[in-house]
Amino acid sequence: MVKPAHLFSALALLLAAVAPAAAQDRPSLAVFQPLVAEAVRARFQPGKLDAQELARQIEEGIRASRRFSVFERTQEVLRTVRIEQEFAAGEQSLGNAAEAGRLNNVQYIVQPLISHVSVSVQRLPNEMRPGQFVFSATGSATVSAKVLDTTSGEIVYQVTREAELRRGGAGAARQTGENDAAVVEHAAWRALSADLGAKFTASIVGALFPLQVIQAQGPDIFVNRGEGPGLAVGDVYQLFSVGAALIDPVTKETLGEAESLLGEVEIIRVTPKFSVARAKLALVGAPKPGDVLRPRP
Repeated sequence: MVKPAHLFSALALLLAAVAPAAAQDRPSLAVFQPLVAEAVRARFQPGKLDAQELARQIEEGIRASRRFSVFERTQEVLRTVRIEQEFAAGEQSLGNAAEAGRLNNVQYIVQPLISHVSVSVQRLPNEMRPGQFVFSATGSATVSAKVLDTTSGEIVYQVTREAELRRGGAGAARQTGENDAAVVEHAAWRALSADLGAKFTASIVGALFPLQVIQAQGPDIFVNRGEGPGLAVGDVYQLFSVGAALIDPVTKETLGEAESLLGEVEIIRVTPKFSVARAKLALVGAPKPGDVLRPRP
């Protein structure tokens, strides 16, 4: 009979052996806890808004894109992982992979900076329930994010995105009760974080892994991104035909490829691993594998 401790140990060894192989074809990435500008620091004191909510939303979006292996960097979580590793290893020491292995060797770091947050909660009488109230929130947020290459410290991409929550609009937070202002404020921040997470996913993944044509069949253009934040049915993109590489004559650095605009396409279907687009008007040329879709300005 296999003892539980030995079973846990064998399972841990198996996972240690296969996990890196499963993810080795994707660059590794970690989202650091957001920095908070001095102007809005008071909003993120203990018991108030949770800055880590933004990091969770960015992690969720980037992980769903399937373009990166996303690793945890929060020390509290890593300590829990270490305890589980020690429990699973039993008498065999596997070392602390969470702190000394791949988790410390990610290729890219995403560092968000929250520079602006404004949330306003309005309380109105609930006409359907005398003595109770309806709370609704409006708000906005501005966040910048840097993507750093850990091998060089170079900033490989930097972007700023804004989110807005309008009263009565999609995603507006609403609750009923005697005094739900704090609950609504937290819900509003989660809605803003979700919006920003989707926008950063689209920007970061799009910058490092452009949306590309897999193949074209009749009017259908198959592209290499599926379900996940940042891509939805109805989105419109400009389709560019990719040509020869562009080489800087002085530095000899490859600057990208020559591109010519074929026209605009619209996403008509999204599946877990790929999506389908169709031209809105006749294209000026035939799309081919490797051609690039970029958001319409």
